[in-house]
Amino acid sequence: MRISKSGLKEVMEDRLSFDTLYGKTNLKHVHVAFLYRRGKLLGVATNFVGSRNKGCGYDHRTIHAERAVLKKVGDVTKLDGAILVVIRIAKGTRDIVNSEPCHSCRCHLEKCIKNYGLKTIYYST
Repeated sequence: MRISKSGLKEVMEDRLSFDTLYGKTNLKHVHVAFLYRRGKLLGVATNFVGSRNKGCGYDHRTIHAERAVLKKVGDVTKLDGAILVVIRIAKGTRDIVNSEPCHSCRCHLEKCIKNYGLKTIYYST
């Protein structure tokens, strides 16, 4: 599902500043994933470049925000009824821009919906 910029600002209101999110990655675009359940924020994660010591298994590979937030939460039983919101912030202008899942993340999230009860996924437009 898609969510508008105004809807995203309401979701993010009083949660985190963009400056805090920018400090976590040095990539061209910052993808941020928020996982909510019953109005409570379960986890926030950004995309980042992984390395062997961060558990990726490969050097210089991007870990996507969707997978990072699911890994951060850890327990898949927490996904039952949860909502995932993924936004992309342009590095230079700090505008919220269009975000879409890659094929791998789309398949992984479909599995989370089917097997673990993830309710809805929203991407910024």
